[in-house]
Amino acid sequence: MLALDQSNLTLRIGSIAAISIYSAVLLLLLGILLLRFIRRNKDRRRRAVTETWRPLLAQCVVEVPDSLPPLTTRDHLVLLYLWNHCYESIRGEARTNLKKLARRTGTDQFAKQLLHARLLRRRLLAVVTLGHLQERSIWNELAAMLQADNAFVSLVAAKALLHIDAKAAIPLLIPVISRRSDWSPLKVVAMFEPAGADIAADAIAKAACEANPEIGARLIRHLAATQSQHALPPLRALLQKGAPSDDVLAACLFLFGECSDPRDVTMIRAHLSHPTWFVRLQAASALGKVGVEEDEVRLIALLDDEHWWVCYRAAEALSNLPWMTAERLTHLCNALTTVEAQEHLLPFMAQSNVKTHRPAPASPPQARTA
Repeated sequence: MLALDQSNLTLRIGSIAAISIYSAVLLLLLGILLLRFIRRNKDRRRRAVTETWRPLLAQCVVEVPDSLPPLTTRDHLVLLYLWNHCYESIRGEARTNLKKLARRTGTDQFAKQLLHARLLRRRLLAVVTLGHLQERSIWNELAAMLQADNAFVSLVAAKALLHIDAKAAIPLLIPVISRRSDWSPLKVVAMFEPAGADIAADAIAKAACEANPEIGARLIRHLAATQSQHALPPLRALLQKGAPSDDVLAACLFLFGECSDPRDVTMIRAHLSHPTWFVRLQAASALGKVGVEEDEVRLIALLDDEHWWVCYRAAEALSNLPWMTAERLTHLCNALTTVEAQEHLLPFMAQSNVKTHRPAPASPPQARTA
C-alpha cells in the first residue's frame, strides 16, 4: 500500500511538472505573439504619421500649411522626431516656418510636459525640441541640468542653452566645461556649433584656462577643429601670466602650430630647450609650420636631442619648411656632424626625393587620341 501511494505521488508530481512546463511554453509563445502584435501596431502607426506629416514639414520650406491634422499623444511623439530631424536638415527662413508649425500644433507645450517624463529618451527629446524652439521659459531647468550626473543629459542641455541664447549661455558653460572630465572635447566643440566657430573658440579657450591641467590640455588640443584664431589671445595671456603645467604648455604649442600665426614664433622658440621632452617635441613641430629661414639652425640643433621623438619631429619639421627642397635637405644632411642626426633626416630625404622625381600622371586614353 505504501509503495502504491508513493507511485501515485510520483505520477502526480510528474504530471504537475509537465503541465507547468507546457503552460510556461504556451505563455511564452503568447507573450512573443503579443509583443509582435504591439510592435507591428507601433510600426503601422509610425508609418501612418510619417506619411501624413512629412509632406507638411517639407511644405514649410515655402510656407506653413493652412490646415493641419489632429494629433494624439502617441502621434505627437513621432512628430517630434520628424520635426527635429527636419529642423536640423534645413537653414534660414524655413526654420522659422517650422517653429510656427510647431506652435500651432502645441508642440512647445507638449515638449514641456515631456521634460518630466519617466523615460530618459523622452526627456532628452523634449530638451532638444525646446532648444530648437528657443523656448526661454525653461532656461532655469536647462541650467540645472548642466549638473546632471548623466554626461549625455548635461551635454544636450548645454546645446539647447546655446540654441536659445548663445551669448547668455557661454558664461554659464565656461565653469562647467572646466570642471566636467566626462565631457568629451570633441563633443564640446560640436556643442558650440550653433554659436559659431569664433565664439566657440573663445569660450573653450577661456574654459581651458580655468580647468585643471588634464581637462585644459584636452580642450586646447581640440580647439584646432574650430579653425578660429579667437582661441589664441586667452592662451597667450595664460602663458605670459605664469608657468602652466607641461601638459597645458605642450597643448598650447600644438595649437600655435596648427593656427600658424607668426606672432607666436617667439613663444615657440622660447620652449625649444624646455626640460620636458614632449614640450620640446611640440615646439619643434610648431616651428616647422610657422618658422622662418633662420629657424633651420634651431631645428638642426634638436637633431642631437637626447630623446628620440624630439629628434624625429625636428627632422620632420625641417622637411616641412615651405622653402625646403630635396637638394637643400641633402646638403643639410651632409653638413651634419653626427651619424645619429643624419639618420633622423634620411627618411624625410627619401620622401622628398620621391616627390621630386615622381613621374607626371599619364594622360587619359581619350586625351592621347585627341
